[in-house]
Amino acid sequence: MDNSLKKIRDRLRITLILYTFSEPVQIVENAENERVFYTEIKIQALDFLLRYPDFLSCELMDLMLNDSSIDKSEIRSIIKEIYKNEEPILRVDEMQKFFYGAYESIDDVILFLKSVQFINFESKRRSDLQTYDKTYYITKRCIQQVENNLLNITSVKWYYDRCQLIKKYFNQFNGSDLKKRQYKYKEYNVPYTTLIKNLNEQVRYDFYKHFNEELL
Repeated sequence: MDNSLKKIRDRLRITLILYTFSEPVQIVENAENERVFYTEIKIQALDFLLRYPDFLSCELMDLMLNDSSIDKSEIRSIIKEIYKNEEPILRVDEMQKFFYGAYESIDDVILFLKSVQFINFESKRRSDLQTYDKTYYITKRCIQQVENNLLNITSVKWYYDRCQLIKKYFNQFNGSDLKKRQYKYKEYNVPYTTLIKNLNEQVRYDFYKHFNEELL
């Protein structure tokens, strides 16, 4: 992928993750900060589900099996649509495996979003000077730009709709929980810095097993 295009896509994805999954600020210390999102770990885990429609499909079926309140016909329709639109080929954006799972540095994206006044952020430092417990504040400007401009762009709307889908089924999990779920799959457990493999064969097998229907 062209590097300039990748930069744009990365910025859009992270912006929409922060916009969709953030919550209203309870204690207002900065009038510009409208919403808040906690931890980079959760950003990385949600980004992985956006970038791997096949893993998302497997995770949806896994949730369905363990939660009787989930509408099976809805999960079936979602997965069929994902594969009908060839998302595991056209939409996949591979990530590398690092020490704590799928990871890609978002430092440049966060600094860019800060520079255009979309976010503010803060973090703590350990004794070894490594940062942790990162908190991201989404500004009024970001919310206005997303709602008044970005969501009117068809290609951006796809990411927003997918974020809404992920939020509906996975918002109850924190970042660490999402990472643990991803480790269930052998394709995720590849050597350090190796690209994480797809789960398409597993998706097709599970889809037939649960719905008695071939996934085309």
